[in-house]
Amino acid sequence: MRRKEAVTAILCLLPAAFLGGVLIFYPILRTLELAFFHMDPVGRPTGFAGWTNFTNLLKDPLFGRVVFNTLIWTVGVVTVTMVLGMAVALLLNSRPPGYRIARLLLLLPWASSLTISAITWRWMLNGQYGAINQLLHSLHLMPTTAQPEWLALPRPAFEWIIVVGIWVSVPFTAIVLQAGLQSIPSDIHEAGWLDGASGWKHLRHLTLPMMKSVVVTVALLNTIYVFNSFPIIWIMTRGGPMDQTHIMITYLYKQAFTLSEYSSAGAIATLTFIILLVISLIILRLSFGRGSLASGDERA
Repeated sequence: MRRKEAVTAILCLLPAAFLGGVLIFYPILRTLELAFFHMDPVGRPTGFAGWTNFTNLLKDPLFGRVVFNTLIWTVGVVTVTMVLGMAVALLLNSRPPGYRIARLLLLLPWASSLTISAITWRWMLNGQYGAINQLLHSLHLMPTTAQPEWLALPRPAFEWIIVVGIWVSVPFTAIVLQAGLQSIPSDIHEAGWLDGASGWKHLRHLTLPMMKSVVVTVALLNTIYVFNSFPIIWIMTRGGPMDQTHIMITYLYKQAFTLSEYSSAGAIATLTFIILLVISLIILRLSFGRGSLASGDERA
């Protein structure tokens, strides 16, 4: 009877295992093949390359800029998003007048697709008829004769890309953090207030420790999401001007689908996977390592 149940369970799991293998393991194996083999222009292997694709990638003078941009993009967007998201979540959790409408408006950037958001911001940043220049003119923050093309120079283009990344990331972060705030029992807050903890002390010593797992999860999801974010940068600048706003995922796309350099793209994809794995392990280690065990022992 038990053998029959085991066989039935295995047969039930086979479709899921097959689907998982097709959707997960085959792309990983295909990526490794691209990374460690020489490829012709149509993506067929022509010979084993070993570490040659990786060494050639590291010799690429543009790749150093790409890695630097990726780190600045990820750290900048995630850090500011977490701070603003927590501030918005705390504000909404206090239920000010009109907070339901505020929550609805907050969801609009998140409900819109990244493609639509990127196209809208690219139009707004246009130097001739963009809304950003018009707003700066109306506020007398810029001469009316000035019509800067914000996306035509590397530094302002990259800065505006980070702004857009934050703008589309804050809604999800704020909503999830507010859900975490609402999960804290009210009697714990009342006990803290009775003990004299208010304002910053209440947030630092009571609210944030109680939300540690939520904050870590949101930070990790944001890191993976932002690191791999493609539409914003590709639609707004396509990595330009002069390839100075590329991050790893857009540079990967250019190597594979614009230049047909599939071996280089495979090496970038492999490095991206390794970097994200290391970042995830570091975040989890710092958040749920010895510090969490120690705090758990103290509560026990």
